[in-house]
Order: sequence, then C-alpha cells, then structure tokens
Amino acid sequence: MKVALLTLAFLLAASASLMAEPQEMGDPQEGFEYAKEVCANCHAILSNGTSPVREAPTFDEIAKQAQMSAATIIERIEATHPSMPNIPMERDELNDLAAYILSLDDEEPANIP
Repeated sequence: MKVALLTLAFLLAASASLMAEPQEMGDPQEGFEYAKEVCANCHAILSNGTSPVREAPTFDEIAKQAQMSAATIIERIEATHPSMPNIPMERDELNDLAAYILSLDDEEPANIP
C-alpha cells in the first residue's frame, strides 16, 4: 500500500511538471509590430495614449498593474470575454506581445519608436 501511494504521488508530481509549459521571453519589438497591426484598433499601444475603444485598457495601464507578468497577460488574452474579440494567436506572438506590454513598465522601456 505504501509503495502504491508513493508511486501515485511521484506520478502526479511528474505529470504536473510536464504539464507546466515553460514561459519563453518574447521579443518586445516583434510584440510592438504585432500590436500595431492587430491591437491598435481598440487599445492604446503606446505609453500615455488613449484607447480608441473607451472600455479597452491601454497597454500602459495593463503593464503598470501590480504583480503583472507575461503569464498573466497571456492568460487574459486567451480568456474569452465579450468585450474582446477572440483573435487566434501563435505562442510566439503571445510571448512577443506580453514582452512588449511589460516593457512599458520598465524604468528604461525597450527602444521602440
């Protein structure tokens, strides 16, 4: 019985670590280019901008939220909600966009025009 429980515990721990997808750091410049093409119709994508759609948070506001991380940004993008269109994105696009948004909260933001 002890062996079975230990085996089960080991298998659960191993499967949990396999399921966790490693978070790759994206390219902020690529994220900015993507944001210009896809996100700028609704969101202000530059610091201190005003979003074209009043309900859409600015990227600057998102970046400055406490405890914001790339994983949280990606989770929010992937979550379906009525006020945001469901735009299919590749994993590298998500990582790049999250990296760009987070760069807006840096002391020295990414050198992006």
